[in-house]
Amino acid sequence: MAKQSPCVKSFFFKNRVFFYQRKKIKNLRLKLNEKGEFHLSIPQFCPKSFVCEFLEKNESWMQKVLLQFQRQKSFLKENEILFLGKKYILNWDCKLNKTYFSKDCIYSPSRQDFEKFMRKNARKIFLTYLKKWEKITGLQSTHLSIKTMKTRLGSCNSKKGYINLNLKLLEKRLILIEYVILHEIAHLKHANHGREFYAFLEKFMPDFRMREKEF
Repeated sequence: MAKQSPCVKSFFFKNRVFFYQRKKIKNLRLKLNEKGEFHLSIPQFCPKSFVCEFLEKNESWMQKVLLQFQRQKSFLKENEILFLGKKYILNWDCKLNKTYFSKDCIYSPSRQDFEKFMRKNARKIFLTYLKKWEKITGLQSTHLSIKTMKTRLGSCNSKKGYINLNLKLLEKRLILIEYVILHEIAHLKHANHGREFYAFLEKFMPDFRMREKEF
């Protein structure tokens, strides 16, 4: 098992391990990370009995997303990647001058050029949706960073107006990328995951909970 942050604790429930952190939030949040681990964000004073009840209610959802995760892991071979929700075969050829798409394949001269190519595409796609939702919501970020993050798909520094997005978002479908970007834009106005934050998402993206469940 990979090492967790010191502030992340764990417990067993129905033969599953759950990692969790207590935060200044109002609602319980559950997600499956890229390693296939379930992580809980728990309100500071929420009793464990309520957490267990929450897990009971979400048992079928957990089975569903875990199965999807396992299928995806077995679905991809070593030379395959996901790009915008579609599988591509990655081919290396040092004689090439650049990285490019061709039908269901991506051809690249090196890993360095491939990563440069992916970051260029990520910035283009992310900025398109960032500008779209900034215009719709009337909120404005001051800086976009694209990073490789282990657990988060995005983050926001609401005081500085900085938005950080995970390069791995490129693996997701466009409607999911769009959701993450709106989620981070919402933090420019609402720093915490409170009632006003979710009301904001509901207003601008009524189906956000359906999109959220795909992560």
